[in-house]
Amino acid sequence: MTWRRLCRSVGVALACGPATAMRPAGLAAQAKPPAAADTAFLTARSGGRVQAGSLVQPDTVEVGDPITFVVTVAVPEGARVEWPSIADSAATVAMREPVRITDQGMVNGQRRERAVYTLSAWDVGALPIDMPDVVVRIDTAVVRVPLTNARVFVRSVLPGDSTQHIPKPARELFPRVVPWWQQWWPALLVLAALGALWWYRRRRRRAPAVSVARDTLDPFARARHEFERLERLGLADAGEAGRYVALALDVLRLYLAERLPSAALSLTSGELVAAIGDDERVPRDRLRSLLTDVDGIKFAARLVSPARARELAGTARVIVDEIEAVEQARQAAAEAARRAALEAAARERRDSEDAARRASTGPRGPKAGAGV
Repeated sequence: MTWRRLCRSVGVALACGPATAMRPAGLAAQAKPPAAADTAFLTARSGGRVQAGSLVQPDTVEVGDPITFVVTVAVPEGARVEWPSIADSAATVAMREPVRITDQGMVNGQRRERAVYTLSAWDVGALPIDMPDVVVRIDTAVVRVPLTNARVFVRSVLPGDSTQHIPKPARELFPRVVPWWQQWWPALLVLAALGALWWYRRRRRRAPAVSVARDTLDPFARARHEFERLERLGLADAGEAGRYVALALDVLRLYLAERLPSAALSLTSGELVAAIGDDERVPRDRLRSLLTDVDGIKFAARLVSPARARELAGTARVIVDEIEAVEQARQAAAEAARRAALEAAARERRDSEDAARRASTGPRGPKAGAGV
């Protein structure tokens, strides 16, 4: 029987083009093996062929009109047909109701099934229906019948433009006036950047060629540098004995703040002594006496002679030296303890390795199974 006779026997005007014409399953529908037992095409053992045809009625509709999509397949006896559906309700072509499946019985040794889909299109133009493949299962083989060639044309209901008139763009109500600063601000920005660069280079050129890198010095070296710098100023001989003592105390306070985290610069003299507590590195009585004398000079405007000023500044320097000596001894002891711990750990590791080596090279007993 030819395909046209089969179309007439089915009873519907099927689309008998080359993409939808019923052909043997090995030619029209490619078999997709789901497992190792399946084959790419139906074998002779299956003893049958799969044919299919489709029809879209009407082929031209408007948006939202019902569309009837009829698909008919002819399969061997015993084959199972799995009909697809469009699950996405927001698709361009969506289903209006569930699919209706009809079994038409055996015709010429093949069983025929027909599926009727009622669809609606929600866009204009030539639209594909995008119906998934029909799956035919014959024994262990799986045959997929594609329905991708089914299309429908949806015409627009909008009236056509007979005048072909394109309106001109609207004019501005008032002409836009651009201020001068909006036109010249890039040039002003460049000039400002050049002026800032010139100022920075001029300032760097005026800076002293040689300067002490204070940030790279440790607290004790910085304190000694500040004491020596204070001595070179000669404030005590210039009638600034009170200022000389206050600056010497500031150097001491800065050193204490860097060595002792609790001795903040914002503390008063009494709070500083209380914050230091029983720290063994700081001579507490001498520090309290120095703070009391300097507070009287700073806040009570007490007069001080140049000799007394040098004595108080020397006391501040001695306190710094004593604290640093104790700190260095403490750090040396900690470093010695750390090295001793490292050496003890290394010695213990070497002893354990030697013991393991001697145990591995010692005499061994007779092997199992050796002759007696």
